[in-house]
Amino acid sequence: MLGCGIRHQLDAIETALGGHRSAACLAILDVVLAEREVRRPTPQLVWTGPEEPGGAARDTAIVLRELFESARESVILAGYSFDHAATVLAPLHTAMRDHRVRASFFVNIPQAERSDLADGEHLGRHLGGFVQTNWPFGPPLPVLYYDKRALVPGPPFCSLHAKCVVVDAARAFVSSANFTQRGQDRNIEVGVLVEDPSFASYLAAQWLGLVDAGIVGEYRG
Repeated sequence: MLGCGIRHQLDAIETALGGHRSAACLAILDVVLAEREVRRPTPQLVWTGPEEPGGAARDTAIVLRELFESARESVILAGYSFDHAATVLAPLHTAMRDHRVRASFFVNIPQAERSDLADGEHLGRHLGGFVQTNWPFGPPLPVLYYDKRALVPGPPFCSLHAKCVVVDAARAFVSSANFTQRGQDRNIEVGVLVEDPSFASYLAAQWLGLVDAGIVGEYRG
């Protein structure tokens, strides 16, 4: 049942079905899950790069722009690489300015090479220029988070390699494409757009759970 996208509704379901016989509960759940399966949105294929004539995949850059333009409450964005991403992120800034959308960025930083390097120095070196390079619009600004494990020299080694966007906890985009011109326009990249609030809210909760658990830190440079 947890795999059917109702993990966050278990308490409400337990309350609603409390007092009913087991057979009745199972019959109700069977009907609900069958109906949910029929109405489950179909994931959309998203693509960067060349494809055969008549290909039906959606374009990565267009999907990202539409997602940012549609935001009205919140955007969670995770990325491994950003390279002069202002063109990609400009629609998000507009949504933040015009609709007070809150944006949280989970950004990769290289793992520290020396143990004697102060945390602030390492963060400043890799995140200090992030806003200037990728967010030249001014306020409002996204909140930047980083993996705290990157402050400790390896081994073991790690990186924040995910690339995804969650909009209003209702739509989710997961892709191999970085937030770079190559990732958006020239590489061959594949992703999926899922317009399913259950999945999107679950993905958002995964990222926000890292904040609550102190696994990621907020950059305040």
